Amino acid sequence: MLPICLKFRAHIFLSMDLFKSKIFPVWAKVKKAFADFWSALSGIFRRRPRPVFSVDNSELDKKLVYSLSKSKIPSLNQLRYFRKALSKKEIWLINFLLFFIILNVAWLGFSFGRQHLRVVPIGGGQYSEGAIGSPVHINPLYSTLNDVDNDLTHLIFSSLFKYDVNGKLIKDLADDYQISEDGKTYTVKIKDDVKWQNGSKLTADDIVFTFTAIKDPAYNSPLRASISGVTIEKKDDRTVIFTLPERYSPFPALLTFGILPAEIWGEIPPESAFLAEPNLKPIGSGPFEFKSLVKDKSGNVKSYTLMPNKNYYGKKPFLKEIIFKFYADSTEAGNALSENSIDGLNNLSFDEQGGLLTKNSLNFYQLNLPRIKGIFFNKDKNPFLKDVKVRQALAFATPREDIINQVMNGQAKAAHGPLPDSNFVYDDTIEKYDFDSAHAASLLESAGWKTETISAEEVNALIKKRDTATTSKSVLTDEEKKIVELGPGAWRALAAATTSKSSVKTTSKSTAKTSAPAAKTYLEINLTVTDGDEDGKIAGLIKTAWEKIGVKVNVVVVAVKEIQASVIKPKNYEAVLFSEAVGNDPDVYVFWHSSQAGAGGLNLANYKNEDADASLEEGRQVSDPAQRIADYKKFQGIVANDAPAIFLFSPEDIYAQNKKIKGFAVKNISANADRFADVTNWYTKTGERLEW
Repeated sequence: MLPICLKFRAHIFLSMDLFKSKIFPVWAKVKKAFADFWSALSGIFRRRPRPVFSVDNSELDKKLVYSLSKSKIPSLNQLRYFRKALSKKEIWLINFLLFFIILNVAWLGFSFGRQHLRVVPIGGGQYSEGAIGSPVHINPLYSTLNDVDNDLTHLIFSSLFKYDVNGKLIKDLADDYQISEDGKTYTVKIKDDVKWQNGSKLTADDIVFTFTAIKDPAYNSPLRASISGVTIEKKDDRTVIFTLPERYSPFPALLTFGILPAEIWGEIPPESAFLAEPNLKPIGSGPFEFKSLVKDKSGNVKSYTLMPNKNYYGKKPFLKEIIFKFYADSTEAGNALSENSIDGLNNLSFDEQGGLLTKNSLNFYQLNLPRIKGIFFNKDKNPFLKDVKVRQALAFATPREDIINQVMNGQAKAAHGPLPDSNFVYDDTIEKYDFDSAHAASLLESAGWKTETISAEEVNALIKKRDTATTSKSVLTDEEKKIVELGPGAWRALAAATTSKSSVKTTSKSTAKTSAPAAKTYLEINLTVTDGDEDGKIAGLIKTAWEKIGVKVNVVVVAVKEIQASVIKPKNYEAVLFSEAVGNDPDVYVFWHSSQAGAGGLNLANYKNEDADASLEEGRQVSDPAQRIADYKKFQGIVANDAPAIFLFSPEDIYAQNKKIKGFAVKNISANADRFADVTNWYTKTGERLEW
């Protein structure tokens, strides 16, 4: 080891020659003396197999080195000769140690970055969405009349309250609110830092103006009926007071309409509001504001661009632009999505999903709608439906799961009561009529409905008899006519009753009444549906299932545009397949209270039950959440036992978005526009941020 050390020292001293010669004039002589000294030492080592150096020699070396340089640290020039002073083994060892050190430093850096470096969304990027139709009134007073208007209004305007991603009602413009002890007065204080998109301050005057405009018949707002009887007054610039004619606990849910700027709309006469320019170029206080629009030669809006509202009081959006592109129909919009002309499209049907060419690049979000599709019975039009056993039998015979899987492609949730399972008061313990045709048949048997088989030969014989009649008068009895209408099959019929026959003369010229068999009563139901493809398929499955237990079903098809006026409002049906938009709040008074039965009401089943009425009345008046849950659970149990309707499913709104769009987290929506509940969190660009 000593020869190696001496050799290393020699190389170090030799390397110092590059700069020591200029500093010490005698360096050449010292160098020669050192060379002679080294030569002598080398000779000693050659003659001795195990050379031993004394401490004195080491001390001489140190003195020699220090005489040449007082620094113990080699200079950069000296380090150039470092490798020449070491053996191959020493060089390999040092290289290995250096590699090990570098590897550890890299691993520590990687671990630190993985633990503390976060990928986060950053501002920028663009999102384009397709829509069917075009904007007309981007105005909270009228936006509910048009889905496109409602979408844009949702982005441009803000409201006192709004729904979050889970469909829960939360505060928006409202900073706080108080309810009086009698539940009739709501005092709402708005946020202090809210500005309109033009920079003006939003105050209580704007709240009062908007509410008053909705109530004013001159504006003809469709929201007017929802706040009828409610008054408003300004307390100060940040506070308004609403006074209700009676307690109504879901009242805050009515305050989700957008607020208009009084300074702009106050200058426009109510009679001109419907055609005013701010309907297309609005000023609001929401997260996005109007930037530009493009019209075609006919004046139709083809695209509408929004940009972030720099004055927004809430979380600032990441997206730089949102562009709406408008199409004539869903086919055209679907093609645009397939061609990547747009990044998103709402309300996709199942067939449209399958036809998309770029579906692998899309996320399909299934949004829960608080809407229930069911079959509603009208006992006034069909007396057979007054028997609860008949209604329950039809419920057990309804193939709900087949409808969801085969017609809805699995994109719906089974419904078992008047409220969807996403509602906070939903009772999962109520009676559920899961498909059981055997039990359905037994219920009909217990209700007196026996199976009677009508053969094809019997029907054909009656038809032949009818067609070969030689007189203008029909030769078929009422019962025979009914058999022809029913056709071959095993149908449910009540036991034959007797009826009074017309009086006949006797030999004593007195009159006497005799009895004769009455026509059999068959269980027959007319099921009314719309002419849509979905309703047609559902009706087909129901008809097949009900007829298997002996119930004759006649499907009555009505045009979608006519069903409200000709069927729903006048209650002109025996059973109707229809949807109810029940909303996120459990208040379903208008759908099930007895006061809403009859023509014009929304109680589709004409349902009347005093206990159910009491629960509905108390549920909409109490403010205590626990009491409301108890009231509505009781109501659900009553309805489930009475079976005035067959609840099928809650549909899901299918929303397709390009996978480049991140941050979407909406699950439950009250209306289609609620899919924008977390729009400020959507992003396309990301960056890295160090977090300790």
